[in-house]
Amino acid sequence: MNAFERCVVDRDTFFAGQWRKAPAVMRPANPPVDLLTVADVDRLLDSGLLHVPYVEVTHESGAVPRERYCTAREVAGTMAAGYVDAGAVRHLIREEHATLLLRHVDQWVAGVRAFTDELAEHFGRKVEAFCFVTPAGTQGRPVHRDDADVLAVQVSGVKRWKVYSGPADGNWEPGLVAEDPGELLLDSVLRAGEVLYVPRGFAHAAAAAEDASSVHLSFTIREAGTPNLDAVLQALVAADARLPVRPLDEESLVRAASEVIAGARKVLEDLTPEALVHYTRTVMRARSAEPTHTSIAD
Repeated sequence: MNAFERCVVDRDTFFAGQWRKAPAVMRPANPPVDLLTVADVDRLLDSGLLHVPYVEVTHESGAVPRERYCTAREVAGTMAAGYVDAGAVRHLIREEHATLLLRHVDQWVAGVRAFTDELAEHFGRKVEAFCFVTPAGTQGRPVHRDDADVLAVQVSGVKRWKVYSGPADGNWEPGLVAEDPGELLLDSVLRAGEVLYVPRGFAHAAAAAEDASSVHLSFTIREAGTPNLDAVLQALVAADARLPVRPLDEESLVRAASEVIAGARKVLEDLTPEALVHYTRTVMRARSAEPTHTSIAD
């Protein structure tokens, strides 16, 4: 069973009736609750290696100052700040009902990285992973919109989700929703092993049940926006590297300008809108450093 099938029950139903259209709760036969368990989170906290900005602790009202849960260490004779204090994090969760957020888990947990890479192949888009630990009876964030489609996998505990309507047009901003979030489309309690799909931009909020803390993994499926398209187009029509960087006279400068225009015109003549979208998604998916999957001893 591949990564997509571990999240989505029926591919045809999902893309025909839910993708970018409506939130949905799914109950796959083999949900990916084993990718990052509660025990795994505890081990990561106790490892001593966690460091900001991969870790954030928040209240519903906003982020907890880092100095309340981070410490400095002496490493090779130099003081290095930003290491996570596991005891301080647990105190904030238990005593102040703070939420623990592990950012971009796909970048530093091998199993999660492999899973997100497989999801990215199925969706043809960049996929990231975030882990949320929310104390019982706590809402991690107020109603907000994400600039991504989200597959939220309930790993343990119970969480109540409310999902509202999507943006009215393309001129919307991700983040907190101060105004009326719109029509309530889904009000559902998510239990361990269930997966919630939230379309990109649809306002939503979630709160852990009163009697147990909640852990869930969010797989965010990123989509290109107009700025991404523009940046990739600029790169495609960039001047030929063989041209002189600083022409010495007017004639040389005009000749370089002519070649720049000709090159850009050729790119634009051959480029379709569909190809630009494809190139942009490919660029967004590219990683700065791919894992080698080999041993350091090889």
